[in-house]
Amino acid sequence: YMPGIIPGMHNDEALLKDWEAVYRQGLLTFWTFLVLRDRNGDVSQIRRWIAETTEDTYTPAEQTLYRQLRRHLDVGLVALRKLPGAGGPPRNEFQLTESGSALLRRFADRNIRLFDQPAVRRLLSAESA
Repeated sequence: YMPGIIPGMHNDEALLKDWEAVYRQGLLTFWTFLVLRDRNGDVSQIRRWIAETTEDTYTPAEQTLYRQLRRHLDVGLVALRKLPGAGGPPRNEFQLTESGSALLRRFADRNIRLFDQPAVRRLLSAESA
C-alpha cells in the first residue's frame, strides 16, 4: 500500500517517492546490520552511517531506529554496551552479534545478491519499449 497514491491520478514523482518510502522501511534492518557489521555505534551514529551508506537517500528517524534496535536486542541479534558519557549519562553503543551477522549474510544471499545476476542486470539496463 502506498498512501500518497490517489486512484486515477498518475504523478510519476509521487509514485516513485511512495515506492521508495515503502522500500526503505522494508530494508531498515538490512542497512542497520550492514553498518553495524563494519563498526559499533550509538543511535545517532548509526543513523548518520545509514544516510552516508545510502548516499543520503534514507535517513531513518532516531525513534524508529531505536525501537528497531531494541527489538533486535531482545532476540540477540544486536548487543548493547554502556559506555561512559562525556560528563552526562552513559552512552549506549550497539554492536552486531554473531547471530546478527549470520542473519545478514543469509538475507543478502537470498535477497540482495539477486540484483547482481546477469539476467537482472540486463533487464535493469534494457531500454524501455
